[in-house]
Amino acid sequence: MVLTMTLELSISVVDTIMLGHYSALHLAAVGLASSLWLPVGCFLIGLTFGITPLVTRHLHGRQPKLVNLYMSQAIGLSVVLGVLASLVAVTLLPYFAGLMATEEETRQVSIAYLYIFAPALPMLALMTAYKNLFEAAGRPGFPLFVASLGIVLNVLFNYVLIFGHFGFPEMGAKGAALASALSLYLAVTLFFVYDRFINKAPLFTRLVWRYTRKFGILLNVGAPAGFAFAFEVGLFSSMTWLISSFGDLALGGGQIVMSYTSFLFTPMMAMSAVTAIVVAKAMSKEGVDGVRKRIRVIVWLGLLYVGICFTITQLFHDQIPYIYSNNAEVVALAASILLISSCYQFPDMLQTVFTGALRGFRDTRSTMIAFAVSLFGLSIPFGFWLSHYSPWAETLSLRGFYIGLGAGLTLLAAILIVRFQIVLRRYEGKRIASPREVA
Repeated sequence: MVLTMTLELSISVVDTIMLGHYSALHLAAVGLASSLWLPVGCFLIGLTFGITPLVTRHLHGRQPKLVNLYMSQAIGLSVVLGVLASLVAVTLLPYFAGLMATEEETRQVSIAYLYIFAPALPMLALMTAYKNLFEAAGRPGFPLFVASLGIVLNVLFNYVLIFGHFGFPEMGAKGAALASALSLYLAVTLFFVYDRFINKAPLFTRLVWRYTRKFGILLNVGAPAGFAFAFEVGLFSSMTWLISSFGDLALGGGQIVMSYTSFLFTPMMAMSAVTAIVVAKAMSKEGVDGVRKRIRVIVWLGLLYVGICFTITQLFHDQIPYIYSNNAEVVALAASILLISSCYQFPDMLQTVFTGALRGFRDTRSTMIAFAVSLFGLSIPFGFWLSHYSPWAETLSLRGFYIGLGAGLTLLAAILIVRFQIVLRRYEGKRIASPREVA
């Protein structure tokens, strides 16, 4: 699961690297466009997170036919809300892109990127639903194959479409948008064909039309998770919007930091999904004591991972940005921000693990509230004050926003750890003992 998610988000890293060597303005344009559509896309992804604990518990309870109901709901949600998200991406988001870009070329490229990528948003939700289904069922191999093939094809599509090789026109950022859209459509097609015609033990055997219009059960778990995920990504996106006031080169530096930190964050996101599955299974079989043992192991693994990431980033912060761009000003700015971003990876890991743990208990509303309070109640106001009104504003400049982000993530981790302890005490001495109780 860690490898799968790392490869999936590596597509964004590939886009950033190839565009950074194509044009600094095209890099800034994709950073701006991504900051606008990512919160919408991540809300769609978060909606399907509810599949993980539900499918895990029902398969354990020997109720596999209920999987069809949940996947039918997931398909209905993905199509309906995905089409709405696509409409938002081609109507409202270009308007905001036009307001935030300072260069005319950046503005035009951002809008074109949104127009090309928008129709693929329903596929983003469907792909995540299928991936969550296979992983919750304990079959992570095929999602890994799809992700591996996807990144190889994305590199090829980018090479052909961004730079204009093999007789194709040179499209720049528009080529990156088209490549990403094609990769998503291909991934959904592979999942459907494999599970329907090749898989010897298919998971999703029948589309129940009645449940494609009844979203209640999945929405009850998935909507708060979707909002929480969108809040977190929205915070990073709003950082991009706030940074835009410092110029398009600052946008490019911010996009480098976003791409690099997202790549490092990917295994932690996968760890969150693993935690949700592990907690759901442990509660079914062993109760609270089993959950505690596994959480301790996961937290120690997370600390080991972020310790390695922190060391690498601190040692090579001057060299890492050159992977993405040759522009000296953009590289220098990104290098200074990487020193700050490496420090907030520790609380970021903790909040990610405990978000997954609470999702395993199907407690997603408290996570959504905690994200909203800590990230938008502290991170943005504190970061804005540091960058514009504090005594150190002139020295910190846009770096103040990243210090504010670290403060918000620390508060978020503390809230989620406390909430997890409260939930554990509530379930003390209990476990999910029967399929009927699971239902």
